[in-house]
Parts: sequence; C-alpha cells; structure tokens
Amino acid sequence: MFSIILKDCGKSFNRNWLFRNLNATFQSGEKWAVLGPNGSGKSTLGLLMCAQLKPTEGTVDYKIGQESIPLKNLHSFVSLSSPAMELNEDMNTEEIFALHHKLKTMQTTHGAEVFASMTGFNQKTMRKPLATFSSGMKQRVKLALATMSATPLLILDEPFTNLDKAGEQLFYDLMDRFGQNRLLVIASNREEEYAICNQQLNLSGPNANT
Repeated sequence: MFSIILKDCGKSFNRNWLFRNLNATFQSGEKWAVLGPNGSGKSTLGLLMCAQLKPTEGTVDYKIGQESIPLKNLHSFVSLSSPAMELNEDMNTEEIFALHHKLKTMQTTHGAEVFASMTGFNQKTMRKPLATFSSGMKQRVKLALATMSATPLLILDEPFTNLDKAGEQLFYDLMDRFGQNRLLVIASNREEEYAICNQQLNLSGPNANT
C-alpha cells in the first residue's frame, strides 16, 4: 500500500500563502480531484506531492506499508503530466519514449507499440521531431508517458489542456487501461476532467484551512 501523508502542510511564494494547515492522507486505489479557483495552489500541490517542490511549512511523508520512502528513491514511485512540463522538441516520439522507458518501468511489455496505438500516432508521426507537433499532440505524449508508467502515484494537472474530443477519449482509454489500482490525483476546475474521481480536496483560496 503506497501512501502520502500531508501534516500541517502549507506553501507560500514571496510571503503569499496559497494554502496552509493542510492535513490529508492519500492511498493506493484512491482517485482524488484537487479543486479550487485559479491561484489556489492546485498545480503547486501536485508538484509538492511528487517532491518537485518543498512545503514552506509542515511535512510530506511517503510510505510503502509502514516503511518510509527516501526522497532520493521517490522518482520510481511517481508519474506526473502537466501543461507546464517541457519535452525535448529536438527528439522524436520514438526517442522520447525510449528515454522515458530507461527511467521508468512501463505497465506493458510492448510499450512502444502500445504507446503508438494509444496516442493514435502512425510510424511516420512517431519519427517526426516534437517541434513539428501541435500542442494537443504534445499533450497526448505527456499523458501517455505518465499513465503507462508502472508507478503507484499518478498526478495529472489539467489533463484536457489543448486536447480535442479524440484526445479527451484517449484520456479515458488510458485511464481504463492503465489507471487502475494506483493513487490517482487530478488537479482541475473542469468536471469532465475529474469525473472519474470519487474523492475531492478543495483548495478554496489563499490562506485556505482545508
């Protein structure tokens, strides 16, 4: 059982608090929606939960069962997709997938083929540099890489960003195939993005006491 425990957690930038006094426990198999108005800290909380940011106050603990996970090992437990993420646009999709596969175990032994199938890219598209991709195609790559990774924690920040209807269906297909039996956290203000979640954490705004 993978778990994240937030204790009296708060995050501020330049003395402006996004949230404070946040206490919550997240566990494998749960599907959480992190809600709140723009500027309430939804994306920041996602980065904090995957240890890309440190809390200004309080603690974030990671455990497998009762055993704590050292931060230096956390990368193998976490996958993140965010509009703010940057991919190497000089590389093509085959190269990006191969590099990602060196860093993360994938949930399928036929990863490259499944990746192409799930994203809807043919062989020619897979060999094009990302610099030629539309924003929606890049978002497909981010979602597929994160979701197909065999990690107990999957964090998705605004997953429908730049997606058309076919891309949104890709999201649901990825969730059906690879989103089960892991801790899923979706940061969003759009109900259609977090409709699959059955638990909610609402960050109501600055100085929120959640």
